[in-house]
Amino acid sequence: MEALPEAVKHFVREARVCRIASVRPGGEPHVIPVCPVFDGDSTVYVDIGGRYTTAEALRDDPRIAVLIDEYDDNWARLKGVLLRCRAEEATGEELERAWAMIREKFPQYKPIGWEPRLTLALSVYDWRQWGVTAPPRYETE
Repeated sequence: MEALPEAVKHFVREARVCRIASVRPGGEPHVIPVCPVFDGDSTVYVDIGGRYTTAEALRDDPRIAVLIDEYDDNWARLKGVLLRCRAEEATGEELERAWAMIREKFPQYKPIGWEPRLTLALSVYDWRQWGVTAPPRYETE
């Protein structure tokens, strides 16, 4: 995989929400919003319910897509990153590191007592971006 450019890393690191997409065992697509943290290199961490549809889907197929985007009515300002990842459960020291990042980025978890459920390490193996390293290009007639 080509390394993520610094501008893309920054965009992913700053994201407050993203969508993760999986394919259910019967072939149906499934997408949910989650709050991500990024290790600064090539792994995104998210926490989901262990008995939810996404968790079921990942037992069959660990591939997952992560979409982070910013919309603007001026389409020249659209930005987005699509990450194709392989999901694995974070455990041990990796889980501790992930949750240190989650608690730092999302302090609102503390008052509600949010604890790890199924914390996923999403390792990027392919990616696309638009508008992050340069404005989107649009053909005009």
